[in-house]
Amino acid sequence: MDTKEILQFHIDVFRPETIPMARLAEYMAALAALYGNNERVHFDKMRTGSAVLQTKIEESAIQKVDKRLHLVHDIDAPDDVQKAYAQINSLLRTDNAVGKIKREKGAAILTFPGRNTIVQKTYKVREAGVLDGVVIRIGGRDSTIPVWLEDHSGKVFYCEANKDMARELIKHYLGNPIRVTGQGDWLRGEDGQWKLEKFKITDSVVLDATPIEEILNTARAASGNGWNELDDPIKEHLFIRGSN
Repeated sequence: MDTKEILQFHIDVFRPETIPMARLAEYMAALAALYGNNERVHFDKMRTGSAVLQTKIEESAIQKVDKRLHLVHDIDAPDDVQKAYAQINSLLRTDNAVGKIKREKGAAILTFPGRNTIVQKTYKVREAGVLDGVVIRIGGRDSTIPVWLEDHSGKVFYCEANKDMARELIKHYLGNPIRVTGQGDWLRGEDGQWKLEKFKITDSVVLDATPIEEILNTARAASGNGWNELDDPIKEHLFIRGSN
């Protein structure tokens, strides 16, 4: 039997005959990004009453989609999940609406405050900071040179450096990750999230790209230490660091 899960996204202020097509397309695009698993998630229909976008999830993707929805408010939620949720809530807020996702026969599993979102005051701060990443772009003709760093998760930081520092950084273009220090301008938005607007690099060091396995194997090979007596030194290393 082909098992599917039905998810419904409710928008309280619209009906099928009143929601503009362009706006509907924006909601559907953001909702698709939130669900993920594009090949296994299908638009079913627009139900009557308030605007209800009904979606069918194929059996192989049900657990994956459920996991994404339950991770939304988790501090470790993937960036694309957080971004999609924020986009939907922003659309609802602009439309003076609230929304929710529920199963066809069940309670809401995710809500969107929309018009009831608590808006926080925005402000900027400038403070010293540290960034790690790979130099993926550098260049320019002004006295301040743009430098792009990409961290291990794929997030890009837009930085700048003077010409002398840029000459040093270009040596590491697409090379090993580096650690830069400097002054950052941070903006807290209305959603309470901090965003780095600008980072002026004043110093940098190259990070050791040696895999942890190689480092621990070297330690085990040295005489007079306890690492070579462990069956799983990597597990012990993670335990010491407090990692799972």
